[in-house]
Amino acid sequence: MKRLVFVLFLVSRMADAQGALPWGGQALSVPLLATQAGTALFYVSAYTRVGGHTDYDMARQAADAYLTDNPRTPTYLVLGPALTETCDAVPLPSVSRGDGTSSTVSIIGYGSRVSNITKAVGCAASSATLRVSESTNGPIINAWYQGFTVSANHIDAAACGFYGISNSTILDVACGNAVPGADHEVEFGNPSGQVDNISIFNLKAFDNVGGGRGAVLTPQWSAGGLAGAVLGSGATTGYTQQYTRARLVGPGLSSCTTVPALAPIVSSLATVTYPSLPTVVYGFVTGATVIKAGSCSKTAQIYILIQDGVPVMYGMKFTNMVMSRVWNLESTASSYYGEAWLRSSVRNAIVGEHTYTNQTIQVLEYGALNSHFNAFFDSPGEYGAVIYGESGSFSNSIFSWDSTTYLAASGYYLGSATYQKWAITNSQCTNSSANFVSMTTPPGPLLATDPPPSGVTFKDIENCNGTNVVDWPTQVGPQ
Repeated sequence: MKRLVFVLFLVSRMADAQGALPWGGQALSVPLLATQAGTALFYVSAYTRVGGHTDYDMARQAADAYLTDNPRTPTYLVLGPALTETCDAVPLPSVSRGDGTSSTVSIIGYGSRVSNITKAVGCAASSATLRVSESTNGPIINAWYQGFTVSANHIDAAACGFYGISNSTILDVACGNAVPGADHEVEFGNPSGQVDNISIFNLKAFDNVGGGRGAVLTPQWSAGGLAGAVLGSGATTGYTQQYTRARLVGPGLSSCTTVPALAPIVSSLATVTYPSLPTVVYGFVTGATVIKAGSCSKTAQIYILIQDGVPVMYGMKFTNMVMSRVWNLESTASSYYGEAWLRSSVRNAIVGEHTYTNQTIQVLEYGALNSHFNAFFDSPGEYGAVIYGESGSFSNSIFSWDSTTYLAASGYYLGSATYQKWAITNSQCTNSSANFVSMTTPPGPLLATDPPPSGVTFKDIENCNGTNVVDWPTQVGPQ
């Protein structure tokens, strides 16, 4: 909080200073606004487009050049309350401070619903619209990113990537609109760029295309094979022809020797043009075409999950993040995983996750000793959380869904053969469905009378199947 107050103080008191930017062989005058000795603020509004370089690009070039010459001076880029485009595919700088650490340029905006950084149409694609890259000179420290939205505009492979940073803050930042089929919207850490001791407040992942809701398809079976699908409801919100997809989910899927496949059929009612995508056609789901019949022996608990939106693998991807504190993650992207905590993400505290419909698996947990508090699972597609990491916890989670659409909503999937000190406690639900399954393991759903897997503790897990009973009041699996 002290640092936030400090940054606001910086923005409120300004004076003029002068710097230089090497550009095309000539030195340009750089408007540098400094609040006090040792602090530099570069305002995007003070720059103009030069050729294919936007005002944001020019301000970035100036701030980057200044930091290169003054690596120990806190340097901030200040966005205006409007849409800002970028064309340059230049990561934020990593400049040695001479003491085994590095500096970079911080960015401050007016709020994620007001200030925007958007990839300009016609510019070369890059790995991320906003990227902080790891440095061979040591971790980047004291970076601050606050109050803006980054849109890859369906051009770049990701909206945001934060690598090799330490003791830094991300506050009220949204990242989205990666290219169709991308790996992620936003990522923290990679094998060569660990992220540690980070504070994240109000981070969002999103995509603004699609978002159809309300369609219901019921599978029809013949001799264990998928024969068709009966339409129960077309939609409450229109679906896209290009990005609507369907998959089979549910406990009975484990009985399939060959998994069936189908494709939804969407009518044509309206078209919308997006800057970097082919014209998108919206309509209602009218049925489905069977692509592969498959072979399943237990079809009573197999359901059809319909999803819509530009597909990516991960909304938020935490690849190599350690000992960090996270509040209010909100992933609305049309991703297979809403959040993913991978193996090298360890000892993080995550409070107030809010995952949304349209994600097959809302939280993937492969890390170790990560603690999840007060997660809100909103209409999980297949599972709310899939757990493979050897240790960690979910506490005070809430499940909520539309049981008329998400017929096979499920809580937790425990997929590992071995666990050490995993705990799931005080899990509740706001509504119920006879098809809800609280706990599932590779052999199938766990009954209330079944003990937890080895190394797992259950405590006060509410059964959301309509009975409103609390299963596993306190049970500890073999240790």
